[in-house]
Amino acid sequence: MSEYKVTELGSIDQWAGKNFVQGELGADTVGISVNATEPGDSSPFWHSHADTEEIYIVLDGQGEISVGDDTVALKAGTVVRVAPNSKLALRALPESATPLKWLCVRSGANTIEAIGNDATLDRETPFPWAK
Repeated sequence: MSEYKVTELGSIDQWAGKNFVQGELGADTVGISVNATEPGDSSPFWHSHADTEEIYIVLDGQGEISVGDDTVALKAGTVVRVAPNSKLALRALPESATPLKWLCVRSGANTIEAIGNDATLDRETPFPWAK
């Protein structure tokens, strides 16, 4: 077996929605997704991970991420680490000139496969921007 694997994500201008690429890469202990959220759109729900920490790397657009009671502005170059058991949601600002595009890198104390989908969804708590 080769010590590396390559996948093509395409131009950032072509990104749409959420694309989990760890499977394409054969990654065992690190998860990664490439994401694009249209201006004014947001996470469909809050979520947290019991055993996974996440790092959000913003590449384009403007938005906000709420982690617990805190909300942080997002723009190209912003990097946010979210600890396990931290409830979060994000959105692209309605006035953003471009979709919010970011990478989410996930890792934990176990393999991503062993952890599985450990997300806890909260469809009840309103977002801070839904006033």
